[in-house]
Amino acid sequence: MKIGVISDTHKDKANALPHVIKALIEEHHVEWLIHCGDIDPKHLKPELFGNLPVICALNEEQLTKPPFDRIEIPGWIFTSPGDRVRDLPDGTRIYVGHKRWHEFLAGSERHLTETIHSLRLQYDGLRWMFSGHTHRQGLFQTPLVNFINPGAVENSIEGSYEFAAIDTGTDEIIFSRILRTNPTQAPFSVGVISDSLNVSRIDPLFWKKLAKEFRDRNVGHVIHCGNISHEDIGREELTDFTIYYFLEQKQTKASAPLNWRQINREEPIANINGYQFCVQPDLAASLLDESEQDMHKQCLVIKQTFPEISFLLYGGANDCFLEEGHQIRILNPGDCLNSRNFAVICLPLEEITFGHVPVDPLPPI
Repeated sequence: MKIGVISDTHKDKANALPHVIKALIEEHHVEWLIHCGDIDPKHLKPELFGNLPVICALNEEQLTKPPFDRIEIPGWIFTSPGDRVRDLPDGTRIYVGHKRWHEFLAGSERHLTETIHSLRLQYDGLRWMFSGHTHRQGLFQTPLVNFINPGAVENSIEGSYEFAAIDTGTDEIIFSRILRTNPTQAPFSVGVISDSLNVSRIDPLFWKKLAKEFRDRNVGHVIHCGNISHEDIGREELTDFTIYYFLEQKQTKASAPLNWRQINREEPIANINGYQFCVQPDLAASLLDESEQDMHKQCLVIKQTFPEISFLLYGGANDCFLEEGHQIRILNPGDCLNSRNFAVICLPLEEITFGHVPVDPLPPI
């Protein structure tokens, strides 16, 4: 199923909600909508949501206030604290809440992992979690659960009107937005991968399939965040992309075609069409026990050295991660070897897609 996810519409003083719903229906072809809370009573109108089915999270303080204390809307499902898990028509089990992401804001990645594990024990088969409240986009992935914060329609920390779209069949996740102004720069896309290691020995067709995924998304530049096998530097399948690849000092420099550009710890910046991407391979370990607030303190330290960076990229972990902060986004595309993950950043819209290189099914016996 294709699902649109929004949150924190509040009063919607900019009248962004109709535009967001229009984009979700016409551009992303969603069949259901999820609202992660802080909805205003004036928006409780099926026609405003394209008359699609809606799952909406109510806040604790709304439960005793009209009209929420007696609300019934055909086609709408409401969740409340202690009763947040629902099953979609295709059998996908989801959690729709409002303040869960706040546990990461003040807690840590490890603490959030424990929360997800606890919910999985209580609700077997839980696959997706949705939460808002912090007004910033985020993705936290474990081997079994994708935890998504779509950002805010009103008063996002970045200032745009944010939303997300997911496909429960392919696990593709898109974080998008409607900008407040129309940029003049022509759109372009950057692919991000990491930890490919010996993937070409395990799957000789991997790079060909990855190249197709990137071409389908109009990618022109690719950043490899580290742990690349020397034998894969200069892959023929990637000749029509400009590749920025990270090498550690202990790795022997390899000869590469002109479209391959090395970056390292001393020069970790990929400068693409005026945007700077900074690769920090050690972040995976250092962020594990840090809260969302501590992460951004660390980002500020890095920005003192590289003040113009827009994206902080890292690898070294199997699962994808996204955290939107003031003036910078932290992103881990996940690993190529085990999970076949990749990310695509479309600029200047700053739309971010997380996807997987498909695996062919086993042949019939």
